[in-house]
Amino acid sequence: MQKETWEQLMIDLDQFVRLHERALLNFALQLTRDEDDAYDLLQDTWLKCITFQQLLSTLSEQKQRSWLFTVLKNRWLDICRHRKLEQLTASAPEPVASSSLPLQLLEAQLEKLPPLEREIVYQKYWLGCNSRQIAQDKGIPEGTVRWRLKLGLDKLRNLIEQRDKEERCLL
Repeated sequence: MQKETWEQLMIDLDQFVRLHERALLNFALQLTRDEDDAYDLLQDTWLKCITFQQLLSTLSEQKQRSWLFTVLKNRWLDICRHRKLEQLTASAPEPVASSSLPLQLLEAQLEKLPPLEREIVYQKYWLGCNSRQIAQDKGIPEGTVRWRLKLGLDKLRNLIEQRDKEERCLL
C-alpha cells in the first residue's frame, strides 16, 4: 500500500471512530455495566471494523452504525456465553469413577466388556484421553472411538443395572 493511501486510510478511520465512539461506548457500558469490559468490547468492535473496512465503505452511514452496534452486541453475547460455559465446567460433576458404586465393583464390571470397548472406556475415564488420542493409539477413526465408547458405556450401564437387580433379589 502506498504511503499516501495508508495515511488517508488512517485519517478516515480516525474520523470514523470519532463519529461513532461515544454512542458505542454508551451502549457497551449499558450492556456490560463495567467500564473495563466496555472498553474491551469497544476495542474488539474496532478490530472487527478494520477487518471489514472494505465492506463498511460500501454501506451508508446509518447502515455502518447499525453494523457496528450489531457487532458490539454479538461480541458481548459471545463473551457472556463463554463466561457461562466456564462457570458450568468449573462446577461440573465428578466423573463416573467417583460415583456411589465402589471402584473395585466398577472395574469388575468393566472387565466384562469386549476388549476394544473396555480399553476405550478405560482410556477415556481412567487415563483422561480424548477421542483423537484414543483413535491414534488404536489406529481407528475418531468417530469409531466415540461410537465404541457409547456402546461400551451402554453395556456397562446395563451390567451395573443387572447387578443391582440381582442384588435386590437376593435381599
